[in-house]
Amino acid sequence: MIIVGAGIAGLTTGCYAQLNGYQSTIFEMHSIPGGLCTAWKRKGYTFDLSMHEFVNSASGPFHKMWQELGIIKNQQFHYHDEMFRVEGLHKSLRVCPDQDELLDQLTALSPADAKRSKELVSLLTGPDMMGAVSLKPSEIMTISDKFKILKAVLPSMGTLARYGKKTFQDFVQKFQDSFLRDAVRFIADSPNWPMPNFPMSGLAGWMRTGLTGSGTPLGGSQGVINRVAENFKELGGEIRYDQRVTDIIIENDHAVGIRLKDGSEHRADKVVWAGDGHTVIFDILGGKYIDNRIKRMYDEWIPIQPLINISLGVGQDLSDKPRYLIFELQEPVALAGQEHRWLTVRHRCFDPSMAPPGKSTAEVWIPSSYAYWEELSRDRKRYEDEKQRIADVTIAALDDHWPGISSHIEVVDVATPTTYVRYTGNWKGSPGGWYITPDNLEMGDSPLRSLPGLSNFYMVGHWTAPSTGTVMAALSGRQLIELLCRHEKNAFVTSA
Repeated sequence: MIIVGAGIAGLTTGCYAQLNGYQSTIFEMHSIPGGLCTAWKRKGYTFDLSMHEFVNSASGPFHKMWQELGIIKNQQFHYHDEMFRVEGLHKSLRVCPDQDELLDQLTALSPADAKRSKELVSLLTGPDMMGAVSLKPSEIMTISDKFKILKAVLPSMGTLARYGKKTFQDFVQKFQDSFLRDAVRFIADSPNWPMPNFPMSGLAGWMRTGLTGSGTPLGGSQGVINRVAENFKELGGEIRYDQRVTDIIIENDHAVGIRLKDGSEHRADKVVWAGDGHTVIFDILGGKYIDNRIKRMYDEWIPIQPLINISLGVGQDLSDKPRYLIFELQEPVALAGQEHRWLTVRHRCFDPSMAPPGKSTAEVWIPSSYAYWEELSRDRKRYEDEKQRIADVTIAALDDHWPGISSHIEVVDVATPTTYVRYTGNWKGSPGGWYITPDNLEMGDSPLRSLPGLSNFYMVGHWTAPSTGTVMAALSGRQLIELLCRHEKNAFVTSA
């Protein structure tokens, strides 16, 4: 088996492939594993873009998969006492796991919205939908498996029926208080998030499980990825770095291998693509193996919006500041052709491995446009000047909110959507796959695991279904190997 891409999806596929008798080799275009689950160092500071919350780190349906991949053993997690904080010019909201405290805050901020606030908290703390999660692929679920899922969903059927195709944005707009309309939307800040799916959102799961549902791995995402990569190699797998795949070798509509940028060819019984979906479907294969479903995905679905990441090495301890803050600016600012009224900043002072003693790493997220940066990148000087301007404006805004921080900044590192493309190949610089919406919700249970008309070629990762982050990208690899084992009438093995 050849696997293209050593991100979490490719590495997970490789681990289960090795456990089930496949001799697998991963080809990775970068010099390190991880893909989007990555971090980098600058002058003693570690900047990490991924795994801010690791779902089911302590318990839950995905916990079993993390154990099988060797992640949980000897891994420490930090559990936070608040999800995030929103600070407006005149009001603030602390989103915490205590439902009574959260409801009291919401009601005090806007008594006129008390009924809607109570409805929000009841959605966040209602029946536990994690019981509806299964590691098993939907294609091979038994009647017993489906009954278990139905039983878990049944208490929420009234909610599902009541909201139908309404979105979370529809729900938020009914708050009378303007601050609450802004603050609450950050709970699921994506376009057209379906209300029936809201009880399955990250915050809802976190509220039900308290402080132990999703921890942040100490040492960051690179430590987690390195552990999975080592596990893969210990199981007998091989990773070849700095190997960019430029073509799929096809004979009679049958994938038989890959061709690298250097012209070398490598053949295998099965080829698994764990990289960018658009690259392989349209750039490499020329759109030959598509159907109406795939066309709809790439024509109509909304890719998760690219980000500008401004990473800061700060020569002071920020432990007294909210670790995840969304704050309102004194005046809106124009950044990369878009006006912004709010900025998001995180720090990692809870993890001493991320910065020298007494110092902090912080990152500011700014939604942006890939087209803007793609055009700008054609002129290197204009591109670098714009990065510097955005960093200066952002630091000034941060200094307005946390006075004096600008004088302590020792390192500034700016990553744009074109940076994402350069290092990961991700379509349009998206940091994920597609947003989940009412229109694509029903397709989440049937990932795009293969292409019509092309045999022995498979796909895993976050471009195979909507709303596929780290967890579901990893699960797609596990499920693919289980399906292959079922097809070949072999037992699916999950431990060495």
